Amino acid sequence: MNSLVRLSVAAAVSASAAACGASRPPPTDHLATAIAAVHGAQVAGAAQIPKAALQLKLAEEQVEQARKMVKSGDNERADYMTLRAFNDAQLAVALVREQEARTRAEEAVKQASGASAAAQP
Repeated sequence: MNSLVRLSVAAAVSASAAACGASRPPPTDHLATAIAAVHGAQVAGAAQIPKAALQLKLAEEQVEQARKMVKSGDNERADYMTLRAFNDAQLAVALVREQEARTRAEEAVKQASGASAAAQP
């Protein structure tokens, strides 16, 4: 009888431990944040800049993978995937801003050199 009690306790502990691992909630907040970041990168024009377009594509794919993981109940991996998607989308936006800054700097140099050439007799 003592071994039956031990077996029952062991089974209960195993079941509760398994339930704790499977009870991670879906990462809906992180998924929504990642989707918003991807949308922001799209609006910023990431698709028109090759380096940014690559990061945008990765982020879009990662959002889709995260959605599939949530549907299959793999919430922990889905959460990590949403974080990757968010970061790749943010990188895409940063690359767009970098390109815009470079373009403005090049235009300023051209204007400055044109102004100095016009000022010389």
